[in-house]
Amino acid sequence: MFNFTCHRAVFLVGSLSLICLSESALAATKVKKIQPQKIASTFALAKLLKKHNTNRFGPMMIAYSDKVLSTTANGVVAKSTSVNHTQTNIQVAGVDESDRAKVDDNGYIYQLVNNQVIITKAFPIEQLSQSAIIVLPEGNFSPTGLYLQAGKLVVVGNTWQELSPPVEFKNTTSPTAKMAYGGWWGYMRNTQTRTIIYDVSDQTKPKQIRDVVVDGDYLDSRRIGNYLYFITRSYPRYYMMPSLVSTNPWFMKTKDILPSISDSKAGKTSTKTMALKDVVYFPDFVEPDYVVVASIDLDQPQKEVVTKAYLGAGDLVYASHENLYLSASKYNFGGNGDDVIPKNITTTQIFKIGIDAGKMNFVAAGEVKGTALNQFSMDEQGDYFRIATTTNSWSSETNESYSSLFVLNKEMKTVGKIDKLGEREDIYATRFMGNRCYIVTFKLTDPLFAIDLSNPLNPTVMGELKIPGYSNYLHPIDETHLIGFGKDAAVYLPEKTNAEAPNTDTWWWTGGSAFYQGLKVVLFDVADMTNPKQVGESVSIGDRGTDSPILWDHKALYWDAEKHLFGFPVQESHLTEPFDPNKPWNYGKPTFQGAYIYEVTPEKGFTLKARLSQIPVDMKPKTESYNDYSYSYWESEATNYFVDRILRVDESLYTLSNNQINVYGLDNYKKLNTLVIKPQVNSQK
Repeated sequence: MFNFTCHRAVFLVGSLSLICLSESALAATKVKKIQPQKIASTFALAKLLKKHNTNRFGPMMIAYSDKVLSTTANGVVAKSTSVNHTQTNIQVAGVDESDRAKVDDNGYIYQLVNNQVIITKAFPIEQLSQSAIIVLPEGNFSPTGLYLQAGKLVVVGNTWQELSPPVEFKNTTSPTAKMAYGGWWGYMRNTQTRTIIYDVSDQTKPKQIRDVVVDGDYLDSRRIGNYLYFITRSYPRYYMMPSLVSTNPWFMKTKDILPSISDSKAGKTSTKTMALKDVVYFPDFVEPDYVVVASIDLDQPQKEVVTKAYLGAGDLVYASHENLYLSASKYNFGGNGDDVIPKNITTTQIFKIGIDAGKMNFVAAGEVKGTALNQFSMDEQGDYFRIATTTNSWSSETNESYSSLFVLNKEMKTVGKIDKLGEREDIYATRFMGNRCYIVTFKLTDPLFAIDLSNPLNPTVMGELKIPGYSNYLHPIDETHLIGFGKDAAVYLPEKTNAEAPNTDTWWWTGGSAFYQGLKVVLFDVADMTNPKQVGESVSIGDRGTDSPILWDHKALYWDAEKHLFGFPVQESHLTEPFDPNKPWNYGKPTFQGAYIYEVTPEKGFTLKARLSQIPVDMKPKTESYNDYSYSYWESEATNYFVDRILRVDESLYTLSNNQINVYGLDNYKKLNTLVIKPQVNSQK
């Protein structure tokens, strides 16, 4: 037996790609040490918010977003004493991510279908049946994902509340105030993140045990052991009426400038505004938005929710076992921004927050050039944090773009970097694998860069492979092989340019332009980093118009290392005429939707095992014609049969759609059983 201490943390990273300046201008910019500052009083906070008035909203703009983050399916195999099954495909082992479908160790599937959670007894297959339905709150709740932990089901998502005016307008003589009170203010909504916890120890009788609502759009979440961490981005309400409120700090009320939390425990619901002691700000923040980090102990659901708020926008989240990293794009349009930031620069601030048994504490912050693409642009290895970014510079009239990789130490100071990687190209995919990093950039071809990070102070590009098309997601299958999921691309080169009439010709395609085509899956051999190679032939699926959620959501991947299998949903399209290289922009018409299942080994590459569709054979795409133009599409009835998750329970493969669950044998992929999903009116709420 041995003991160890685990200190945890979180990182957020910016995702906006805005105007950036030249290398010389950036070099002249002195990045100050980023340290959070305490706020002395509510009035001091009001003055701070007034100084940093938002660039995002105009005087009468609604601070509301209906953005719903989609999540998708499976990966690591669960080793348990009960039913063997695959799990959600996650970035960091042991750091769980929310998903639309989860499987417990007893073989029950929990699936989000519209505003319900369908609980299905999936094992054994001859007992396939619907066990229960949880009808989620209707009207203003959009669930985004699920977690399972020791008999607890967690549903996270977005909600909102109708707002009242932040100040008393009834007796005012101001025409603007009267309009606000009697008209548009009634339509104002405050976006919030909602977390509902259910006891599912008896899968046939789920019982709600807690409901937590925190101000702000849902950014992301993670589960580490029995602790759930979720992050929101909250917009203070004061700026919704700037002429009366934000111009005078005395008009700002505490409830309008600080995030609030609503929590139900022991049958009672309480709402409170966050304490000022739990809020800090960064001196050079641009947007007056709060990033709220909250944690819940799922093993003790009656314990208090722990919250911390950081004044300054956040965009992306990366989580390790020890830290949360939150990022924010730091930019200035030159109008109302912070004067510390030169005009036309975009950099990314990264805030490192330690997490330990549900507690959060600020550790350090850093800043790098450019913007990150997604969570896979970031990684933690030992005492070092690595991040890949793209810098775009349109103000120089050169349309310059290039990528960089930065290594930061535990104090979040840059100690190593690679600059001008993939010049005039953007990052499309990144994957860190221990002391290695692989980056895909793209403009006309897909360069895969192999980078050695064994010396953090001197990261080095070891090799490069250029192939047609590009990859959006890179998935490792072992230490020396990874799969790239992306699109084929056709390069269009116009024969000539009409200099006298550039607006009527193809002058903007000078040098060529690439048009994406069908799906492409490639196996890379990176054993020799100086010479990365493609293994065998790549897989091509469909023509232009073919798509898959795997391109933007890694959780759409069914990954089964134990069986050497993987799969993903595909909506396939095909051209009705042969491909014309002079018209690479032509779209195909839909022909198939379902799951593609492959076997993969480093020796043999890809072997197609099955194409599994749930759409009835008599249900075909509909074609509409308008003058000489026609287009085809799947009607909504068919889309309810679209497979969006694939998973394995015991020795059977399951495909999930909104309408049904199909079960297939792994030996020959013949259908063994089908469950039609039937919503229940009198369900557990």
